[in-house]
Amino acid sequence: MHWLSTWVIMLGLAIGPAAAAESMKIDLPPENAAYRPGANLELVNARCLICHSADYVSTQPSNLPRATWKAEVIKMKKVYGAPISEEDADLLVEYLTKTYGNERAE
Repeated sequence: MHWLSTWVIMLGLAIGPAAAAESMKIDLPPENAAYRPGANLELVNARCLICHSADYVSTQPSNLPRATWKAEVIKMKKVYGAPISEEDADLLVEYLTKTYGNERAE
């Protein structure tokens, strides 16, 4: 009887990883959000879209000042590791403030 339980355990160890390795297919809806046109849009698309959609920015309050956008860009760089140079950070803050923040033209 001991050999049977050993065999069942070994069979489970052999089959378990194979069953877990099966891939699961997930169909996501197409991305349809886009950043608003503005100066430095190409940089924004290159730096920001690698981590999150444009919806993330468009859902922020429309009266955010430059200091808040700067803090957000710094957080993305330092906390989340976004590939943003100091020069790029200034350009991103400029875009965000003038396109989504309290310095935008109405």
